Amino acid sequence: MNNKKFRVWDSVQKKFEYFELNNITAPDRLLSQHSYPVQQSLGILDKNMKEVFEGDVIKGIYNLEGLYIKGEVKYSYDWCSYVVDWYHEISNMEFDSLEIVGNMIEDYMYDEKGELIKNEH
Repeated sequence: MNNKKFRVWDSVQKKFEYFELNNITAPDRLLSQHSYPVQQSLGILDKNMKEVFEGDVIKGIYNLEGLYIKGEVKYSYDWCSYVVDWYHEISNMEFDSLEIVGNMIEDYMYDEKGELIKNEH
C-alpha cells in the first residue's frame, strides 16, 4: 500500500513531527495551526538519500534549460505538479543532481522584498 508521508513543525520543541495517514502521531494543536502548515513528502530522495518534502529548499540541474536552480519546493495548481520557484517542475530536474540544502521553516525565510534569506534563529 502506498501511504503518504507528512511532516509538521513543532515550534515548542523546535523540530518536525513526521507521520503517515494511517498513523497520525502529531498532536492536534500542530495539525490545526496556520503559521506552520502540514507538508507532504514528494516520494523522492535527493542525491544524499534524504526524503524531499514541500517547503524544502533544493538545488539541482533543470533538464529543459540546463540551468542550475535553487529554491523552495511548492505545489503548483497551475502546473498540477511540485515545482521550484513556481516555474521549474521537479519532474524535469536531473534527480542525481538534486540536493536538499535546507527548509523554509528551520533554515530560510523571505524578506519584505521577497528575497530568500538565511533565518537567524
